[in-house]
Amino acid sequence: MTIDDEVRRATKLLETVMQAAGLTRKDLDQKLGAGPGYVSQVLTGRMELKLRHIIAILRALEVEPTVFFQTLYPENRPATDAVMMEEFLRRFQQMGFGPRPAQPAPALDTQELEALIRTAVRAALSEEPKPGTPGNGEDRAERHRERGRENEKV
Repeated sequence: MTIDDEVRRATKLLETVMQAAGLTRKDLDQKLGAGPGYVSQVLTGRMELKLRHIIAILRALEVEPTVFFQTLYPENRPATDAVMMEEFLRRFQQMGFGPRPAQPAPALDTQELEALIRTAVRAALSEEPKPGTPGNGEDRAERHRERGRENEKV
């Protein structure tokens, strides 16, 4: 696999996570405090993808870099796009988000898998914090919308 292939895989996973969080590239630009088009430049390859770009985007999306990189590079498994997205969904389900399959599910196509990932991430972002975790019980997605409205007022 070439470096370009690796970068494409990483940007595809970043974009899938961003979409699952319900954010547009413009939303993410604002959340990062970056200029217009920054996220588009990073995700389309017009700007060289660097580790600091990935980490900043993951922090803005409230995704642990460990989960992202373990999904991107699973141990002892071929890392096709479908496998990568299945692994991401599995890790989200292990963290308690999204439906847990009662039995091994049949193979899904990439679009079905992306839809399941989006659903799991949206559920994760909308759940109230569990007892003993930081937060004021407010819906995480609503907090994001509120911050956006506050930034618009400034």
